[in-house]
Amino acid sequence: MADIEELLTDTPVRLAPAAAIRARGDRRRTGRRVAVAVVAVAAAGAVGLGAWAGLVVPDESGGTDVATVGPNPFLSDGVVQTPDPSELPGHEVLRWKTVHGEPQDEADVAPLPRAGLGDTCALWSADLDGPDMQYTQVYVGKDGARARYRVSEYGTRAEAAEAREQLDVTLVGCGVKRAVGEPDGEYTGVTRDTGDQLNVTVTSWGAWVAVEEVQLSDESWDN
Repeated sequence: MADIEELLTDTPVRLAPAAAIRARGDRRRTGRRVAVAVVAVAAAGAVGLGAWAGLVVPDESGGTDVATVGPNPFLSDGVVQTPDPSELPGHEVLRWKTVHGEPQDEADVAPLPRAGLGDTCALWSADLDGPDMQYTQVYVGKDGARARYRVSEYGTRAEAAEAREQLDVTLVGCGVKRAVGEPDGEYTGVTRDTGDQLNVTVTSWGAWVAVEEVQLSDESWDN
């Protein structure tokens, strides 16, 4: 077989017409798409609907979205689950209690990317559209300690991802450092404006985002 130099020098090379090359490429791409479709259908038939869990499908925004595997961890029988006070960090010392009734502070139920209870993080990073649904539970503890758990459902995974990313910017701008994960994970630090200790855990599932915040005043976290 002639090497590359021979093909470029001594041996004449006759190229196929452009139309023929395009037609050949179209046939190959069509063949590949058909082959992929056949494999996917065969796999689904072999193991049931679970085989489709990782397929890429269009979302409402016209992009692509990956189906989420497993049941929604934030719901049980269609009801949003919130932590029991005893499950919050430091319960043995802070003795968390659930706050019932209407919230006294509008910031307590503010959507992402707002962070911190009250005005501890007065500035946030962007004006995002609110979630389709948000469930908020507020807790109080010893020496002015406060906690909040927010579960938000967005219209698409892309909207949920944007909310997480902007929350990350808000927390870092407030002086709270990312401890684990980006943007899901844990954050901890002392807020710039109020000097409160703020610990935040962010978890997500599909278009759902859950944020747990524990905020300690000087009196509570010095003890």
